[in-house]
Amino acid sequence: MILNRYLFKEISNSFLGTLLILTVVIVGNSFVRLLSDASIGKLPADLLGQSLFYVSTVNLIRLIPVALLISMMLAFSRLYRDSEIVSMQAAGVSPYSLYKAIFTFVAPLSLLLLVLVLFVSPWASGQYTSIQRQVDERPEAAGIPPGTFKVTTTANGEFTLLAEDIEKNESTMHRFFAHIRNKNGESIIWGKTAALFIDSISGERILEIRNGARYEFPTDGTSRITHFVEHGINMPLKESHQISKANTLKTSELIQNPTVKNIAELHWRIAVILSAPLMALLALPLSYTNPRQGRYSKIAIGILIYAVYANFLLSGKSLLDNGRINAWIGLWWVHILLGIFIIWLIRRTFGRAK
Repeated sequence: MILNRYLFKEISNSFLGTLLILTVVIVGNSFVRLLSDASIGKLPADLLGQSLFYVSTVNLIRLIPVALLISMMLAFSRLYRDSEIVSMQAAGVSPYSLYKAIFTFVAPLSLLLLVLVLFVSPWASGQYTSIQRQVDERPEAAGIPPGTFKVTTTANGEFTLLAEDIEKNESTMHRFFAHIRNKNGESIIWGKTAALFIDSISGERILEIRNGARYEFPTDGTSRITHFVEHGINMPLKESHQISKANTLKTSELIQNPTVKNIAELHWRIAVILSAPLMALLALPLSYTNPRQGRYSKIAIGILIYAVYANFLLSGKSLLDNGRINAWIGLWWVHILLGIFIIWLIRRTFGRAK
């Protein structure tokens, strides 16, 4: 019990410090990226704070395993350097006893990570997706500034747009005007109000104009006037966000609807959860140093191993997404390869330590 408490304290203190540093880095990088989007009009300023929170939450959850690896290597490197591990082994403490003490911290952390990955991360991804949808439904996303004519050329023709007034933080435009020129002729559309929305089925951005009229001048020289209560046109004026749906689905929905992409997402979530205990198993033998070596000499190796492991997971997920790997194989082969390496490293390290 004394050994368990001692190692628990060493690991937890190091883990909290490492996680705090990673949090600062993640939030800082996310803030810079989102601020860049806000500065060029891709993200409204009023949505910057919410976007930063949800993006940082998802990224931080994914980096908990590497934070655990780094923190454990920091803690055990110090114990090896100060010959405390050697003293424990001389007193009869086996590697099994060390791992038993380690998992008094790792087991509850893995359970917490399970909850975060299966429930919190999809929720945060869904909230961020909702923000992206809000952005695409705003006039700014369609390049329609208030009180200014906007001319845009797309595959559907040339659009000249004007909204005299736009409600603050809303997608509703007042006294809307549009001039459309394409191969079929020209059209002028006027409406008291207009609003952008994303079609839930097709995913296209639609401009819905209300209480107005459409004046059409086809190439055949005729003309016609149509008065309407509601009139919709496609508005692909700017590149909209590419929104992935699988990462926003609840885990139960992934299981109930086992499409290729849903299966890939499910394996990815399982992989993030499994990586925490695997990193804990890896950290102890990888931290082995003699008193003459530096405290941080193995940290770079540990990060490199994690980077290779993470790249294999990403490659495997991509292959699953494309249907090139059977769902039963999934990402298990990556975990098995790392497990074999960990077993070899444990035998090599503790055999040498003895």
